[in-house]
Parts: sequence; structure tokens; C-alpha cells
Amino acid sequence: MAFHRRKRARAAALAAAFLAGAAGARAQTAEHVAAIKAAFDKSPVRAGTCSPVSEDFMGWPAALVQRCEYSQGVAYILDVKPETMAKWIETGCNAHMSGVAACFDRMTKCAVEKSNATFVIGGNLVAERKGTVANMFFRNGVVIATPYNGKPDAVPLAEQEKLAKTPESAVEAMQGGGAVAFWRTMPFQFAVKAIDLGVPAEMNTPDRRQKWLEIIRAEMQAALKADGARFLSGWMTAHPITLRMGECADDRDP
Repeated sequence: MAFHRRKRARAAALAAAFLAGAAGARAQTAEHVAAIKAAFDKSPVRAGTCSPVSEDFMGWPAALVQRCEYSQGVAYILDVKPETMAKWIETGCNAHMSGVAACFDRMTKCAVEKSNATFVIGGNLVAERKGTVANMFFRNGVVIATPYNGKPDAVPLAEQEKLAKTPESAVEAMQGGGAVAFWRTMPFQFAVKAIDLGVPAEMNTPDRRQKWLEIIRAEMQAALKADGARFLSGWMTAHPITLRMGECADDRDP
């Protein structure tokens, strides 16, 4: 009898913990939403003139895309709402860093540090690198190789528009191994969350690069309708030690 009582008690405790975790994942606080909005506002791209596009853009529905023209260039960005990103982080913190009070602030800080809290579908995210302002061209949140990357020189607007509209099939190389914004999630880090998708292990052929970009596009659109984001989950899973220490992890940090 005592054994059965203990078994029932453990089952009840597990159920309560599950329900508490589920409730926490659903929790949405005004403070968190405000923190994400403040992070978005720091983006040099968003500081420019942004407006919705009138037609679907490179496989992305028009309703999800903003075209931003700013002091250094032009970028087409994914219009993630602060409430959505806040929910992703809340869910990720519940799942991977439960009990770490600073988790939300840490993940927000890392999004700013890694990508200026901006998901560039196509175009130029000018950022400061080692004290120098440099061009960095993206496709589906991934840095793609162009002659202008890493250089401070102004790029003609017409050329930036052309590069922003580079087809997924025409991406000749990816810098950083295909790491994707917002947190620089590496393909292998995401692959453990989506084994069924057949994520390419390397981005060394045109078809592998194209497949990865297509996966990113589909996954981000799905995440916009969900509480969690598997790109964030994969990144957090890959760096449990570094993140718990309060640092924003680099690609190979534990």
C-alpha cells in the first residue's frame, strides 16, 4: 500500500511539474515584450525607413517582409513581432534553463550581440566588427559570400538591391558555415531538433546550400505560428555551460 501511495505521489508531482512548465511556456509578460521591442529598436536597419513590401519576396509572403532603407544600405527583414520573439525566448528558457532567472535577458542580449536582433531575408546588415563598420550581406538569415563583405566602403544601392534578391539556388558560398540568425544557430545544432528534415552536414555544394536556405525559410515561417523556435532551442541545447555562465556562446563553445 505504501509503495502504491508513493508511486501515485510521484506521478502527481510529475504531472504538476509538467503542468507548471506548460503554464510557464505559455506565460507572456509585458516586461518581456518591452525588452524585445527595445532590442529591435537598437537595430541600425530598423532605424531607417521600413515599410511592408507589396509582393511576396523570394519565397516569403509579403505580409512577413519589411523593406528597410537606412544610412548604410538596404535590407529586407522578417517582420517578427516583439510578442512572438518574447514567446520564443520564454519557451526556450523554460525548456533549457529552467530556474535561471536571468535567462530571458541573456537570450535577448545574445540576439543583439549575434545579429543586431535582426533577421535579414536579403540585403546588407552593416555592423561593427572589431571597431570597424563593415558590410555583411545575408540571405534567409545566413551570411552569404560577396566581394563587399567585411569592407567599410559604401556599396551602390542598385548593387545592394541586386544582392538582396540573390536566388537561393545562386548562393555561391556561406560565411560562418551557414549559421542562421537570430542567435547564429549552426546547421548541426538545428539538425538534432529536426532529424526528419535531412539538414546538410556541410554547405559545400549548390544543392546543399539551397536545401539549407529552403529549410530555414520553412522553419522560420512555422515558428511565427508557434510558441517556440527550434533554431533557438538547438542553439541553447548546444551551449548549456556557456549560457549558464552568462556568456553569449560562440559556435563551438560548450
